[in-house]
Parts: sequence; C-alpha cells; structure tokens
Amino acid sequence: MTDRRVVVTGMGVISPIGLNIEEFNHSLKLGRIGEGPITVFPTEGFPVKRAFEVKGFDPQHHRVHLMDPFIQYAVAAASEALEDARFDPAEADPYRVGISVSSSKGGVRTIERFKDRLRQNPSAILGARIYANAVPNFAAQWIARRWKLKGPAKCYVAACATGTVAVIEGARMISEGIVDYCIAGASDASLSPLMLAGYHNMKVLSRDSMRPYDKRRQGFLVGEGAGILILESLESARARGVKIYGEVIGFGYGSDSYDSVHFSPDDHALSRTLEVLMRRSRCSIQEIDYVNLHGTATAVGDRYETQEMHHALGKETERIPMSSIKSMTGHMLGASGAVEIIACLLAMKDGYFPPTAGLEESDTDCDLDYVPGVSRRGKIQTAISVSMGFGGHIATIALRKVD
Repeated sequence: MTDRRVVVTGMGVISPIGLNIEEFNHSLKLGRIGEGPITVFPTEGFPVKRAFEVKGFDPQHHRVHLMDPFIQYAVAAASEALEDARFDPAEADPYRVGISVSSSKGGVRTIERFKDRLRQNPSAILGARIYANAVPNFAAQWIARRWKLKGPAKCYVAACATGTVAVIEGARMISEGIVDYCIAGASDASLSPLMLAGYHNMKVLSRDSMRPYDKRRQGFLVGEGAGILILESLESARARGVKIYGEVIGFGYGSDSYDSVHFSPDDHALSRTLEVLMRRSRCSIQEIDYVNLHGTATAVGDRYETQEMHHALGKETERIPMSSIKSMTGHMLGASGAVEIIACLLAMKDGYFPPTAGLEESDTDCDLDYVPGVSRRGKIQTAISVSMGFGGHIATIALRKVD
C-alpha cells in the first residue's frame, strides 16, 4: 500500500460458530467446534455425512429469503459490518462507495434445488431465477441494490483464496483513491451433494473430524457463511471518530501450477509470496506476532505449509504463534479468507491467539506453535493471514494495530 493508509472500521460475520461478531469472537476464544450432521439435504446412501452448517439463521429478517444462501449470508454480514462501522451509505456519495464481495462457487444450492425441475420443464422464468442466484457476483449486486450504491463493484474468484483476494482488492481501491469506502469480503454456501461429492472423489475430505496439523488428520470438512469488512482511509476513520480494528499494511500474491490440488515443495511458492508480502508491507520478520495459517488438515497440505513457514521465517518460527481456525468453522471455501482476517483483527483487539481446535496428537512433520485446543492470551501488534486455493492460488495479507 503506497498511497492512503487503509483501515478496517466495521466487520460482520455469519458462521457455523456465530451469527454475529460477538458470538464468533466468543467461540474463537473457547475453541468451539461447529461440526455436526448434515441437515440441509438427505444423506442416506451419500458418502459425506458431516459438515459445518450455519444454524439458526433467519433470512426473512434480512428480506433475502428468496435468494440463494450465499447471497443471504453476504447481505446479512454486510448489514452488521455497516452498523458496526457506524456508516450509513445514504449519507455518502454513492459513487464513492465501492464493493469487493466475492464467492468461489456462487449459488450451487439453487442449482441443486431446481436442476431437475428445469430439466423436466424448461421454463424461461425458472431459468432466469437460477441464473440470478447462481453467478458469484450477484452477492455484490444485491448489496449494491440494498444500499443503493453506484461505485465500482468487483468480484474476484480465486478458489479458497477468494475472500482474502476480495479484501486485498477492496483495500487497493481505497489506497489508490478510487473510492472512499469499500464493502469487502466473501460468502459461500456449498453444502450440496454436487460439491461434496466432488471433494469426496478428490479424497480431500475427512472421514470423521477435522484436525489441522494433528498426526491423525485426514482432510477437511466443508463449512459455510460469510465475512464482510468495511474499509476506509485512516484519515476518514479518524475524522468520523469511529473505532479502528486495524490497518491493512500490505499483501502478496503468488501461484503454483504444479498440480490442481497440491503445491510443489521444491518451488516454494508460499514462501516466495510471503517474501513479497514482507517487502510490500515494509515489515520485518521480527515484527510478526501471529500468523493465521490456511490449515485444511490434509496430510500433504499441512506439511507443505509448515515447511514453507520454516523456509520463509527461519528461526522466528519457534517464537511466533500460528493457528488454523478451520477446525472450528470448517473450510468455508471462498469465505474462509475474509472470515480469518476478521479473526485476526478480533484477536488483535482483545489480546489473544486463536486456537487450532482438534489438535491433540503432535506430528513430527508439523512442529510449529499451533496454539492447540483453546485460545491463549497474548498481544498482537502485527498479524499475517495466509490463504491458498486449488489451482495454485496464494494470497497473503498483513494487518497492524493502529495506536
């Protein structure tokens, strides 16, 4: 970030461990796990039985009950974030409020729900309804409609790095002066037979619980939800007299074309991306207090990420607490990065390190300080969040507390 300093002044979340920031923060501290039996569709005869569902969410409260859940979650989280930031878009120039809200999958639940009916009766009206709920950018469109926003609306799809990319690009719009405010984040609701069967066939799903970095780990379980942040310049936030969760001080992008699922241990794409991040943010390794890891609990992925942290951070890896919150939220796919940035900022505000729940038996290949079980008290001035996605996407972001 080279121009205006960018800060986060509001946050909203819909997750399997909390339907708002307060609930989510409380669950993080306790290491609460949101896993349970799948209830959104019948699983008799289906190989995947468990997931991390959003429970108790009322879409009618947000007047989006006819839309796909990924749109519902995004609108609900945006509403909380705007209220949290004490920002009323109606009082701002609508052309100076941007949106960077994405989804890695779009409305797969809608496609599953109506595909057989459309095949039996190919109605143009039904086809239009499916389309209006299926495309990933329609969450941004509904946010624009709800708050009558006319600024740039962007949607970046980068697999499981989508949420982090969305926040980075929203921050860039603020930094470069394209907009004065930005609603940024991501939403996914992919608990459908189509998506889960795909992950099952890829052999990346756990047969029981999700245990990042544990020697018994077998893979991830899918979660759902949304994370939305309100971004603006530091100057604007101070002029409005609102709380500041933290500053976005830099980012790094990378990629690895080695394989559609795995990263090459010899190419060091993640550590190279972290080097880019450190250079952009003008942050030294010694300044890092916490790293939010991608941590999907796959045997190869967790080992790779651990090795890359050693490669990038050297001896400092022994000092820095690092954790994956996915064993609490499930793998929220495209929404993961945005929700994990929110987790970093909450931990920064309240002074604790989020835990890696489910980690009980150490693996000699995974030897970092993963904060197992429950959270640990500690001061965070500077944090890094790491996201990686199938297809080789890597996105990293650095956050700093504003004194």
